[in-house]
Amino acid sequence: MTAVRDLSHLARQRGLSLVTTLLFMVAALMLGVSVLSVNVMQERTIGNTKDRDLALQAAEAALRDAEIYLAGPHAPALQFPLQNEPCIGGLCIPPSKRTPRSSLSVEKAEGFDWATQSRSAAAFPGVSEQSRYVIEKLGTFCPIGESCKGGAGDDKRFTGYRITARAVGARPETEVILQSMYTVGWN
Repeated sequence: MTAVRDLSHLARQRGLSLVTTLLFMVAALMLGVSVLSVNVMQERTIGNTKDRDLALQAAEAALRDAEIYLAGPHAPALQFPLQNEPCIGGLCIPPSKRTPRSSLSVEKAEGFDWATQSRSAAAFPGVSEQSRYVIEKLGTFCPIGESCKGGAGDDKRFTGYRITARAVGARPETEVILQSMYTVGWN
């Protein structure tokens, strides 16, 4: 009878070790799943950052294209639209000079369409859509502390422009809009 009692005691111990082992396996599985989900989240974050950087580089390239366009020999002859006309061929007037006046920048103005009212920048590899830009003529001004009225001061006038560039990354939902101010000397 003591032999039977010893066997039942062993059977209970083996069952307890099986449950303990199963609990450790479930805990290890949960740890593995959480590590995997963290890795997947990090991969997504890295992918989003890489795509945003691509769009940022494309927008910066579009700004440089616009600056090269303005620095060309045809810049003084550029025809900007009238006060109540929309942007034409990427050339716009700023909100403060529109009729009616607006506080919204060009790209946020009602009815503005990047596809039809902006200029296309040079092709940029890897993006889902080519970059575009608009140029707003801010006006003619003189350096601070200088007079532009007659005489030798005439050659110190500058024409100021605001360039707004829009670019997308490899995915169409990644969008970057950059602006820069650019001046061209007036001789």
